[in-house]
Amino acid sequence: MIIGLTGQSGAGKSTVSRKLSLQEGFAVIDCDSIAKEVTADGSLCNELIKKRFPEAVSDKLVLDRRKMAGIVFSDKEKLREYESIIYPFITQRVNDLISLYSSNGYQAIILDAPTLFEAGMDNICDLIIGVTADIDIRKTRIRQRDNISDEMIDKRFSSQRNDDFFKIHCQYIINNSFDKAALDKETTNIISKIRTMVNG
Repeated sequence: MIIGLTGQSGAGKSTVSRKLSLQEGFAVIDCDSIAKEVTADGSLCNELIKKRFPEAVSDKLVLDRRKMAGIVFSDKEKLREYESIIYPFITQRVNDLISLYSSNGYQAIILDAPTLFEAGMDNICDLIIGVTADIDIRKTRIRQRDNISDEMIDKRFSSQRNDDFFKIHCQYIINNSFDKAALDKETTNIISKIRTMVNG
């Protein structure tokens, strides 16, 4: 069973992902880590990025992630161009890991992917979990976590899906606008539902 886990920046998706990763028979594929892997220094992906965004990649094919973010989060067309370069590398690696985990007998494979829909990986999921939270709470979390300006946060948010999108396209929604106990309860309930589906 392939389960998509996605959501808004600062909503707490990573916390949910960590809890899922501790479940027996569950494997989590961290697509953020894969994105860093495919854009490692000297990679073919970086070579392609440099052809389109030379200001963000050095001559030694080192990607300046902060500079790249500044370029794409302020221009949706450039964001789409960047995504068209990087997503094929990410999806290939994801498919390889799905095959590996499936052959090793895992019951559920979770794709922890903030851009699950943008990459088209929602098409391979049996169900999708969306993690959302009130915008002010998300801003506070990102400000503390990433140490970036409110202007940069607003640019990041402007490139992402809103609450209504996740409500329409996800089978389950976790609203992480409350305390840790509430998040734990919602996540536990969803884990129970997943196990019922897997074992059914």
